[in-house]
Amino acid sequence: MERREFIRTGCLACLGGSALAVVQGCSSTYYAKQVELKQNSLVVKKSEFVEMKKEKQILRDAVVAKYEKLAFPIALFRLSEDQYSAVYLECTHQGNEVQPNGNYLVCEGHGSEFDNLGKVTQGPAEDPLRTFAVKTDKENIYIILS
Repeated sequence: MERREFIRTGCLACLGGSALAVVQGCSSTYYAKQVELKQNSLVVKKSEFVEMKKEKQILRDAVVAKYEKLAFPIALFRLSEDQYSAVYLECTHQGNEVQPNGNYLVCEGHGSEFDNLGKVTQGPAEDPLRTFAVKTDKENIYIILS
């Protein structure tokens, strides 16, 4: 193999591996398909937490709700059958977007970590993330924005 061909092949392999890592990293974050604003609440269906895999029902740890009038999305965590937490995904350290990673949150900017209630578990952030009150009914989760 000539040097030029070796370099081209090696670079393409690296790019392909990087792209795959990005796709795999993003695949664990599930964005709610329907988020509605009703009065002063974002409404997310409880069914957004249900995932079907091989005809088996699996419950997601978190669902991310995006609404165009908010600068950052909100992560909804399922704490129990009818208990949820809503955490605004803006890091209190330097304002980067925080990413859900299973049942906790990570700021890729400087490595701060937060639990599913928005409390700091690892710095450099010192302050907890902003949270919202949550109400539920039989079918919906209401994130109260005020």
